[in-house]
Amino acid sequence: MKRAITIGVAAALTAVSAAAPAVAAGYDDWILPSCGTVTGDGTVTYTRTEGEKITPTSNRLRPVVYTTGLVALDSPGTLLSIANGRLSSSTDTGCTWRQIGQVSGSHTELVPASGGGAYAWDRDGNLSLARTTGGVTPLTSPASEVAGIGVDRNQGERLRAADGDGQLHESTDGGRTWKPIGVPAWPQSELLMVYTAVFDPKDLDHVVLGSAGDSRVTFDGGRTWTVATGMSSGGKVNVFSATISPVVGNLVWAMGLNLSELDAGAPSDGRHIYMSTDGGRSYVPVVDQNSDITIPNGPLMTAHPTNPTVLYFVFGTGWSGIGTDIYRYDGRQKKVTTNHNSYDRVTSIAFNPASPSVMYLGVAEES
Repeated sequence: MKRAITIGVAAALTAVSAAAPAVAAGYDDWILPSCGTVTGDGTVTYTRTEGEKITPTSNRLRPVVYTTGLVALDSPGTLLSIANGRLSSSTDTGCTWRQIGQVSGSHTELVPASGGGAYAWDRDGNLSLARTTGGVTPLTSPASEVAGIGVDRNQGERLRAADGDGQLHESTDGGRTWKPIGVPAWPQSELLMVYTAVFDPKDLDHVVLGSAGDSRVTFDGGRTWTVATGMSSGGKVNVFSATISPVVGNLVWAMGLNLSELDAGAPSDGRHIYMSTDGGRSYVPVVDQNSDITIPNGPLMTAHPTNPTVLYFVFGTGWSGIGTDIYRYDGRQKKVTTNHNSYDRVTSIAFNPASPSVMYLGVAEES
């Protein structure tokens, strides 16, 4: 099994080694932040060392706040964030932040849109277009429950969404109108809950869903679905989080809870980070929970923007001032490294398009 992993990763790296750009298209004029302190309300900061050292903020974060949305935009030096519904913007590569608006919803996330904006969405179906000018345009929701949103990189008004029943929807007018496409990933009699839906940044037809029981993948926009294998020997696995590499769509990461292992008292409590090298058709566990690595349900997971074999995932809590661990898994070395910080949680991550060594962190304070 280990040999299969190595071959899969090597093949994926070979396919993109000459093609992966250092700077994504449309982000060419970005530069690196030069400030020693981030000015703002304290909800966003940055690190050049994957969390080992974090840039201080001018204001101390006050509870209770969760920064659940954070994206770098195609306008040079511009980012948007959402913390407790407050929309904030930075136009100087993350050094200065100011509140510019309010967005409806709870635990709202952001997906970049073309033209200096982002789509804001939450699981309750709240959807809007947020712009750096402070304008927030409410949009039509495709469903009463949304599990994920994807945006076409080349056509900014073409969106896909997955609802709470595993049905895909498409909009070609920037979220004003929607239509269902394909078929649901699960028969209604089988479905319990869809925890996550992630879209391939390069191909919206490629979607990975995680549910209470298994994971499913489509490569044709929901016309057909494949049940993922390899997460267990036959029992159910609750798949709470997933992410697709923006470099190589065949590399998919997922967090799952193996219920049979949990019931059997396995040392990992059944908690694993899984990797797929075939787009989500099959997986192998690559990180197990242990005394040094805590894998909660639904951890924040972020794939490296230029290195397809690197994944970041996070554990944090405000309980007893434990703080947050940012884990880095390197698929080449099969190694996890950890950087700890004092924030209660890191709840969103974005990367500077000019250099992925600069990570922007949306943080939380719970107590």
